[in-house]
Amino acid sequence: MYQHNTVAGCFVLVNDEATSKALAAAKSVIGDPSWKKGYSEDNAKMIRAKLKDAKAPFQFKFSGNLIGVSTKETKDSSGNEYHKVRVHLADESGTVTILSLDVGTEFGESLVPKLGSAVMQLGLGSNISISAFPVEEERADGRKFINFKASVKDADGHEVKATKPHFKIANEKVMAAVEALKAAGIKDPKTLNAARNSAKEEYFWDLAQKVAAVAEVQCAAAAA
Repeated sequence: MYQHNTVAGCFVLVNDEATSKALAAAKSVIGDPSWKKGYSEDNAKMIRAKLKDAKAPFQFKFSGNLIGVSTKETKDSSGNEYHKVRVHLADESGTVTILSLDVGTEFGESLVPKLGSAVMQLGLGSNISISAFPVEEERADGRKFINFKASVKDADGHEVKATKPHFKIANEKVMAAVEALKAAGIKDPKTLNAARNSAKEEYFWDLAQKVAAVAEVQCAAAAA
């Protein structure tokens, strides 16, 4: 099972000892403050060198037949909850690779709508590829940072696009949540920001569950 690591700028194995040790070694060199800032090209190259030295697999792109989509809620050792969407891809030999991706990230939020289109328009069994690409963005205070967006392509290399303006709809949910708090007299910036993030993640988590439900129906129909 693979997950996307923003700092490394690639997909890495989940719960893999060699991967965990390589990432920990890289983090000790980079330092916690720099690690928390996210992706930088130089740091990413160094992290991937550590992974390569440790013989820990990493990839930039996955291709295969889409055979399933599922969702799962997980917790880390500190009790933090994460919403995961899991994409099941099979290669020509039938070997299945699972991508377990956080819905509450920019990458996850950009992936889910495209994944929904792949399931509903192309259908299970269709050949797709999934990758992540960095996009430079700017905060209100002028600081720049890198976010990763998802690319989903069909067998012919055409980008699979969302069928609805999901980010616009999600933003409307976010604004409604913030305005409700302000109307109640709550103006603390941290509280408002937490409400923004929560409302946005809730929208895409709900969408991920709907996509998984459609995939399950298709899978059951194919097996009948």
